[in-house]
This record gives sequence, C-alpha cells and structure tokens, in this order.
Amino acid sequence: MTAPSPRELAHWVLGIAILFGCERLGSLIGKALALPVPGTVVGMLLLLVGLMVYGSVPRGLAKVSAQLLFLLPLLFLPAATGVFFLRDLSLSDWLGLLAAILFGTLISLTLCTLLLRRLLRKTDIVHNNE
Repeated sequence: MTAPSPRELAHWVLGIAILFGCERLGSLIGKALALPVPGTVVGMLLLLVGLMVYGSVPRGLAKVSAQLLFLLPLLFLPAATGVFFLRDLSLSDWLGLLAAILFGTLISLTLCTLLLRRLLRKTDIVHNNE
C-alpha cells in the first residue's frame, strides 16, 4: 500500500470538510428555526441542493462517500441491536416506527433517483458536446 499523494490527501480533506460542513450547517439551521427534523437531515438536503446546483460530485466527496458507503453496514449494527430492546412497545408505536422506516426509505430512494437522473443527464450533455 502506497502513501497517498498530497493532492489525494487534499481531496479527502475537502470531501470530509464538505460532509462535516453540511452536517454542522444543517444542525445550526435546524436549531435556529426549531425544525421538527434532525439537523443532519437538513444538512443532507443542503448537500443535495448543493450537488444539484454544482452539477457533479466533487472527487474528494465521492471518495469519502464511497468509503462511508462501504462501512455503512457497521453503522447499522448499533441500531439493529437497539431494536432488540424495543420489544415492550405498543402496537401503535410499532406501526409508527414501520411507517417512519417505510416513508423515510421511499423519500430517500426518490431523492437519490432524482439526483442520479439529473447527474446522468448532465453527464450525457457533457459527453455529447465533446
């Protein structure tokens, strides 16, 4: 394994800074406006809008995101373990939890599809102009 070049390191730092900056900015906006959604969700929406306006994913952000997606199952482990301790919930709590999971997943998939479609359309335009 070779050491990363200073340019690669700068890309990684920039990618991490973008993710961390969006998370912090979303938390600040969420607190300032007393929004009913977590600040991290606001941060993800800010990142989505930023990427849509920018038109592509910066290289550093793509690299950092790829590594985070690779490690994503490890992030779900504590949540899956926590579900084990929720066995005392009522039926209405379980229905609410399932509805939140279902709608959250559908909203996430819809937003990812819209972003991917927009990025692919932009990539096709760039390739057709070359």
